[in-house]
Formats: sequence, C-alpha cells, structure tokens
Amino acid sequence: MIRYSLIVWILIIQGYSQETCDYQENKSQLSCININSSDVFNTKINAALAENNLTNEDIESIAIRECNLETFTIASITEWPKLKEILITSSNISSLTSEAFSNVKSLEIISMSINNLGKVDTNVFDNLKNLRKLVLSRNGNFDIFRESLPNLTSLESLDLSENPTLSEVLADDFSSLVNLTNLNLAMCSIKYIEENAFANLTKLETLILSFNNLETLSKNTFKGLHNLIRLPLHYNALSSLPEGIFQDLEKLEDLYLNHNKIEELQPSYLNGLKNLKTLAVYGNKLTKLSGDLFDNFSEIRSLDFEENVITEIEQGIFDKLPNLTRLDLSGNYIKELPNNLFKNCPNLEDLDITYNELESICGVFSSNLKNLKDLGLQNNKIKSLESNCFQEMPVLGSLNIRNSKLEKVNRGSFKNLSSLTHINLKDNNIDVVLNGVFEELPLVNYLNLDNNKIHLLQAGCFDALENLTDLSLENNKIDKLPSDLFRKLSRLEFLYLSNNMLTSLNCTIFDGLPELSGLYLDYNKVGDIQEECFKHLNKLSLLTLSSNGITMLKPAVFSGLEQLQHLRLSRNNIVKLEAKSFIMLPKLVVLNLEDNSINSIDSNAFGGLNELSRLYLSRNNLKQWTTNAFIGLNALKYLDLDGNRIETITAGQFDHLNALYSLDLSNNTIEHISNKVFVGLTNLTYLQLENNRISRIESKSFYGLENLNRIDLYNNNLETIESDTFAGLSSIATIRLDNNKIREISFSDFEKMDSLNYVGVDGNKLPPEVVEQFKQKYDV
Repeated sequence: MIRYSLIVWILIIQGYSQETCDYQENKSQLSCININSSDVFNTKINAALAENNLTNEDIESIAIRECNLETFTIASITEWPKLKEILITSSNISSLTSEAFSNVKSLEIISMSINNLGKVDTNVFDNLKNLRKLVLSRNGNFDIFRESLPNLTSLESLDLSENPTLSEVLADDFSSLVNLTNLNLAMCSIKYIEENAFANLTKLETLILSFNNLETLSKNTFKGLHNLIRLPLHYNALSSLPEGIFQDLEKLEDLYLNHNKIEELQPSYLNGLKNLKTLAVYGNKLTKLSGDLFDNFSEIRSLDFEENVITEIEQGIFDKLPNLTRLDLSGNYIKELPNNLFKNCPNLEDLDITYNELESICGVFSSNLKNLKDLGLQNNKIKSLESNCFQEMPVLGSLNIRNSKLEKVNRGSFKNLSSLTHINLKDNNIDVVLNGVFEELPLVNYLNLDNNKIHLLQAGCFDALENLTDLSLENNKIDKLPSDLFRKLSRLEFLYLSNNMLTSLNCTIFDGLPELSGLYLDYNKVGDIQEECFKHLNKLSLLTLSSNGITMLKPAVFSGLEQLQHLRLSRNNIVKLEAKSFIMLPKLVVLNLEDNSINSIDSNAFGGLNELSRLYLSRNNLKQWTTNAFIGLNALKYLDLDGNRIETITAGQFDHLNALYSLDLSNNTIEHISNKVFVGLTNLTYLQLENNRISRIESKSFYGLENLNRIDLYNNNLETIESDTFAGLSSIATIRLDNNKIREISFSDFEKMDSLNYVGVDGNKLPPEVVEQFKQKYDV
C-alpha cells in the first residue's frame, strides 16, 4: 500500500513539474513554467516558436514562473525587436549578468517579483534605454540591485515594495532617475530617509511609503517634489511632523497619515499644500482640532479623523472649506460640537460622527447643509431630539441615531428632511412615540425602533409615513396597539412586533395593510387568536407566532392567507393537530411546529398543504400518529420529528411522502426498525436515527432507498449488523454506527457499496483490528 502511494505521488509531482514553454496568442506571449536550466529554457523557447510558426519578431512578452536557472539570458543570434515585457515570478536565478537583456533593447517593462536572486551585475540594465517600468518587489535581497538602478534614466515607474532588506533611503539611491513619476517603497523596513533623498525626482507624481518603520522625517525629506500628487505615509510610527515638511508639495492632492502615532496637527505642518484634496489622519493620537487648522486649504474634499482621541473641536475649523464633501469624526471622545459648525460647508455630502460621546446635536447643523446625503450619529449619548433639530437638509436620505441613549424625540424633530428615506433609532431608551414625531417625512420607507423601552404608541404617530414599507418595533414593552395605529400605512410590507408584551390582538389593526408581506409577532402573550384575524392580509407570505401561549388552531384563524408560504408556530402550547387545521393555506411551503406539546395528529391534519416542503415537529410529545396523518403532503421534502417520545414506527406511517428528501427521527425511544417502515421513500437522501434505543434492524429495512446518501445510527443499542442490513443502498456515502454495542460486523459487506467513503464504528465492542480496518478505508 505504501509503495503504491509513493509511486502515485511521484507521478503527480512529475505531472505538475513538467518543463514547458507555451505561446499565448491573445498576449503575443511566451509563457515558461518549471524550467530547470538555462539551456532547457532557451531550447523550450525555440521549440515553442517553431511549433507555432513564429520568429523572434512575433513576440511582445515573455513570462517566466517557478523556474530554477543558473543564469538568465535569451540566447538568439538576432534581436527581439518587438519584445516589450519580461515577467519573472516565483523563480530561483543564481546570476543576472550583463548579457541578461543584451539582445532585448526594445524592452519597456521588467517585473521580477517573489524571486530568490543570487549575484546581479551592476550593469545588468545598461542596454535598456527604453525601459519605462521596473518591478522588483518581494525579492530575497534588494541590496543586489542598488548599484544597478542609477543608469535607468528613462525609467518612469519603479516598484521596490515588500523588500524587507530595504531599511534606509540614501540621497544617491534614486538621484539619477529624473524621469520617474511613480515610486513604490511600501511594506519594506525603512527607518531612515536621508535629507533630499528625492530632490532630483522633479517629475514624481506618486510616492508610496506606507507600511514601513518611519519614526521621524526631516524638513527636507520631500524637498523638490513639486509635481507630487499622491503621498501615502500610513502605517508607520510617526509621532510628529516637522514644520514645512510639505512646503514644496504645492500639487499634492492626497496625503495619507493614518495609523501613525501623531499627537498634534498644526497649520504650519501643512504649509505648502494649497491643492490638498484628501487628508486621512485616522488611527492616530490627536486630542484637539484647532479652529485655524484649515484656513489655507480651501480645496480639501475629504477629511478623515476616525479613531483618534479627540475631545475638542474648535469653532471655525471648517469655515474655509467650501468644497468639503466627506468628513469622518467617528470613534473619538467628542462630547460637544460648536453650534453651526458646518455653516460654510454647502457641499458636504457624507458626515460621520458615530461612536463619540455627544450629548446634544440640535443647533450644530446649520441650514446650509443642502447637499448632505448621509448622517451617522449612532453610538453617542444624545438624550433628546428637539423640534427643528436638523433644520434644512433637503437631500438627506439616511439618518442613523442608533444606540445613543436617546430618551425623547419631540414633535417636529425631523422637520425639513423632505428627502429622508431611512431612520434608524434602534437600541435607545425611547418610552413613548408621540403623535406628530414623524410629520413632514413624505419619502420615509424604513423606520427602526427596535430595542427601546416603548410602552405607548400614541394614536396617529405613524400617520404621516404614507410611504413606509418597513416598520420594526421589536424588543419593546408594547402591551397594546391602538386600533387605527396602522390605518395610513397602506404601503407597509414588513411589520416587526416580536418580543413585546402584547396579551391579545385587536385584529382590526391589520385591516388597512393590503401590501403586508411579512408579519412578525414572536415572543408575545397573545394566546389563542380569533378566527379571521388576518382575513384582509391577502399578500402575506410570512407569519411568525412563536412563543405566544397558543393552545389550539382553528382553520378559520388563517382565513384570507391564501398567499402565505412560511408559518412559524414553535414554542407554543399546542396539544393536538385536528383534521384540516391548515386547509386555508394552499401555498404554504414551510410549517414550524417545534417545541409545542403535540401528542396527537388527526388523519388529514395537513390536508390542503399540497405545496408544503418543510415540516418541523421536533421536541413535541408524539408517541404515535395515524397512518393518514401526513396524507396530501405530496411535495414534502424535509420532515423533522426529533426529540419526541416515539417508541415504535409501523408500516404505512410515511406513506404518501414520495418526495421526502430528509427524515429526522433522532432523539426518540425507538427500539426496532421494521423492513416495511421506509418502503416507497425512493427519494430519501438523509435518514437520522441517532440517539434512540434501537437494538434490532430487520433484514433489508433500507432496501429500495436507492438515493440514500447518509444514515445516522450512532448512540443506539445495536449488537449485530447483519450482512443484508444495508442491502440495496447503491448511493450510500456515510454510515454512522458509533457508540452502539456491536460485537459482530462483516467488513466485506461494506466493500460491496461502491459509493461508501465513511463508516463510523468507534465506541462499540469490536476487536481493535476490526475498528482499524474500517478506519483505514472508511475514515475519510
């Protein structure tokens, strides 16, 4: 067995390590993989050219991956006049000599990433007068290239990222690369940058220094970079900035200082950045933003101060930022904001002040926020909202004040928010919803008041929300619903009332909800529901009534619910299912009756449920049921009967369930499996019989279950597995027999099952060698 496995493994390795060079026409590229010598490399290239009737002149790109070469050259008498690109990745090259690129003078791009390189000649790139882009990221030793770079005067883009040996940048490193526009030094180990190190790179537009170990920068670090547009410095260890460090960066638009250790930001630090548009300083240690910080930066569009330790923002800080569109102040310790703080920010669209300690917000927002679309205020300490709190915000679409200790919302709090569509007031301490609170909100379609302390909903409090489609009132203390509470909500589609204190349902409250699709009433105390309670909810597709103390079901309760597809009645006190209990629900697909006290199911109890696919009856008190209990369930695929008190299953109890796919009878007290119980269940795929008291399975009890894929019989009292116990299971893949009392079992009986890949036999009384035999073959 071991010898066979070794041979297979060797063949697999050989198959995956085949030395190849293929031509990809769409890229005009030769792609070479797993080449193990320079001679083979050139031989394979020539073979690929010949095979595709090509010459050197047809190739524009060569890609080399996972090769092991003592040296790299493209041997050819003639040059490669159209070759523009060479890509070398995940390879080992012992030596790059001056001959490496000698006959590819037209080359514009070289990418050498994730390689192990040995010696590199200092003049390796000397012939490449047209080279525009060089990528040398993630190589084993950057120092071998240091002396090779100065002659690349035509280079425009240089990527040296992810080179851990690059720990300092010296003045001469890049001084000759005067045409460079992009320089990537991210994710190295840079601790020191010499003064004027980039001074000669006057064309540089992007300089990436993020994810390094920089603790300090000199005033002249960026001297001479008059054309720089983007400067990422995030994820370093900078604690301060020298004054005038950005003095020459008059064209800089994007500056990223996030995730450093900066404690203070003064206007003088930013001198020179007259064209700055994006400033990210999140994840630092700032405590205060001074009023004059942005006096000379009128072009700023985006500011991000998230996750600092800011406690104070001075008045006037945003007064000279007319172009500001995005501001993030979240995750700080701000308790108070000056009134009219944003009076001169007419273009502000997105404002995030979440996760602070704000106690009041009314008066902060001026009437000049005419373009504000999203306002985040959640996770603060705002106790109340006063009338006209938000003044005029004509395009505000979303307002989130979740989890802000809000106790009172006054009438007219949301006036002048004519475009508002979403209001989230979840997780607060609101106890009363006043009439008039939501007036003048013609477009609101979503309102969430979950997890408050609401005990009173004043009549008419939702009347102004005529376009509301989602209303959530879960986890409150509501014990009564005014009869006309929802009368104006003719477009409401989802109503969430679970986890309240309702003791009864005034069914007239549902009369004006013709579009309602989902009604959630779980975890109340409504008790038995009066007949025809939902008769006007003709579009309802989901109804949840779990944990309500319901004791009986009359067919007329569900009158009018012809479109209902999901009904949840779990965790009630239902004892009996009478005939035709659900006759009014012809479209029902899922019925959940778990965790009741059902001990009796009448014949034809599920009559009329021709489309029912899932039936959950677990954890009831069922011992037995009539032969015709499940008659009519022709589409049923999942039947869950686990955790009942079933002792015996007789022939015919699953008759008519021809579509059944999964049957769960686990956690009962079944002692015996008859060979007539599962007859006709030809589509059954999963059968769960674990955690019973089964001591005997009749011969061929599972015969005919040709689609059965898994059977669970663990934790029973089986002592013997007969040779024909599992006869006829042509699709079986898993058999669980663990933790029985089996003393006798024939391994050869299981070998006949071609699709079998797992048999669990642990925890029985079998000899160790038998257990090991099963594990060797069937423990996958």
